[in-house]
Amino acid sequence: MGTLGGFEIPVKGLEAGNHSFKFDVDGEFFKRFEDSPVQEGRAAVAVEARETGSGLDLHFRIEGEAEVLCDRCLEPMMQPVEYDGTLAVRVSDQAAGEYDGDTLWIASRDETVDVAQYVYESICLGLPLTRIHGTDRNGVPACDPDMLKRFRIVSPPEFDRMADEKNERNPLKVQLENIMD
Repeated sequence: MGTLGGFEIPVKGLEAGNHSFKFDVDGEFFKRFEDSPVQEGRAAVAVEARETGSGLDLHFRIEGEAEVLCDRCLEPMMQPVEYDGTLAVRVSDQAAGEYDGDTLWIASRDETVDVAQYVYESICLGLPLTRIHGTDRNGVPACDPDMLKRFRIVSPPEFDRMADEKNERNPLKVQLENIMD
């Protein structure tokens, strides 16, 4: 995990027991990540660290919202985000610097653990797979109505009618069909 600054948890000097850390995420945080699906957002990150003797167990609770594009109308929308997860931090000079999503290996207890990458990945994983605007109290989609008109799904009878109209307008296609018959 690379160092992004501002999201460090000191390993050195932590006594046995539980320790609490809090971080705030904003739009600047997301801009640090290239090609991020999220460019704006805000979240509160609470971390409970427990010194285990063999390392740290970090329990994360993330609550906030992230701006994503609606899958239906392609307009920006705020999507609530919630995440609960645990990251184990272990000491190993042989595997130092490795991170598999569940465990981060550090070289010594003198290090500081930067959890920015983990927080970013957790927020992205906390987003639903399908991201669409909801509906208002009357059941009308909150999506951009102009975009909905452009992407309107055509029913099979409408598609057949449109295909027939296109054939009538394309004399070359009609001629080719007559030759093939």
